[in-house]
Order: sequence, then C-alpha cells, then structure tokens
Amino acid sequence: MIALTAILVDDEANNRENLRLALQQFCKEVQVVGEADSAISAMDLIAEQQPDLVFLDIAMPQGSGFELLESLPEINFDIIFVTAFDQYAIRAIRFCAIDYLLKPIDSLELKNAVNRVIQNRRKLQQAKKMEVLLDNRRKKEKKLALPQSDHIEFVEVADIVRCQGDRNYTHFYLRDGRRLLVSRTLKEYAEILEGQSFFRIHQSHLVNLDCIRKYSKRDGGTLTTTDGKELPVARARKERLLALIMDR
Repeated sequence: MIALTAILVDDEANNRENLRLALQQFCKEVQVVGEADSAISAMDLIAEQQPDLVFLDIAMPQGSGFELLESLPEINFDIIFVTAFDQYAIRAIRFCAIDYLLKPIDSLELKNAVNRVIQNRRKLQQAKKMEVLLDNRRKKEKKLALPQSDHIEFVEVADIVRCQGDRNYTHFYLRDGRRLLVSRTLKEYAEILEGQSFFRIHQSHLVNLDCIRKYSKRDGGTLTTTDGKELPVARARKERLLALIMDR
C-alpha cells in the first residue's frame, strides 16, 4: 500500500477535524502530518513537512488557496482542493483537470480523489497542471486539460473546433486535424466552455463560434464548421445561436 503524507489547510478547525477523521476512517493510506489555518501558516508547514499531498481550502480570510500556490517557489506535491460551492473556482479547477471536493465532504468522493492521486503520482504532471491553472487565473482561461490514457494533453481553447458527445465520452476536434477522446460527458465541457466563444447547438454538439463556416436554414437549421462537418442545430437553440453569430 502506498503511504502518503498530507497536510490540511482550512481556516475552520471543525472542517479540518471532519476531514482528518474521514481520512482516518476511509483513506488509511494517508497520514496527516500537519494542519494549517491560513495561507501564511501553510507556507511554513509545507516547507517543514514536504508533504506528498495537500488538502487545500480556497476561500480563507488571510489569503486564498490560489494565492498560497502563487507564492510558493515550486509545487512539488499533489493537491486536492476542498471548497464550498464556488462556481468560478470550480470552473477554473475543472479547466485543468485537478481534483476537488465540495463541502461537506462525501466519503466516496474523498476515497476516489485519493485513489486518483495514488494512481497518478507524477509530480511533473501535477506541477504542469498547477502552472496552467495559475496562469489562466492571471489571464483569461486559455488552455484546457484533456486527460488521456497515459498523459494529459493541454490544448489551447481557441484550437478546438468542436466537441461531440458520445454517452460518457467527448470527442474533441482540433484545428490541426487531431481528434482527442476524453472520458467525461459533453455536459461537463459545455459548462466549462460556454462563455469562451462556445455554444451547444445540439444535445450532442458543442461548437466554437469562431469556427463556423456557414449556417443553412434548410432541414430545420444546420451549420458547417471549418473542418467541413455539417451539424444539426436543435430547433430550440436556433434563435440563440443566430443572435450570438450576429453579435460577433
């Protein structure tokens, strides 16, 4: 069994206690070696303990979890964010395929997150994820992390022509002709990408509005993307699509 040393960073003591007890009960491979109640104290604790894993709260009064990470000279540990629902924060984390847990913590989600850390003990990969996440926070979100079977592909959002859903999978079609398959639903990526020049024109299709070559009114509405694919437009979404196209 792989043993992981971990620290818990949360400004509320009861949250840290609940997480520590949950780890003791459900994730015996994790050994908690310290707790911090702020970003400032967490910096010293990380330097002292050199943990394998940090459970990191996002919203803290003396500095957010993101600000803590930005202040570190390097990130050589795995991270699981722990947060109350924060739409922006979760969107940013999903963009980079980083694990997160919502409060109150569900024991099964906790076990799954820890198991993913154990299976993917690749520090360089984690560091790259964090580099992209923090860079995207400083600027507009530009890169999307697409987990593949043996690596994570970091793709420029502008290079995505369209996404096609296939049950629990999503096909990404890129400007350079590549196609990447990801084992997550189209609904998840629609939540991430809509507002980034993407619009879900159909239950199975999410399209980059900058990659539309032609719109046709025939057959209830179809559009052709720059990669030559003709796609159906759902009747209920046609009016909104036309409004977005005309506003560009």
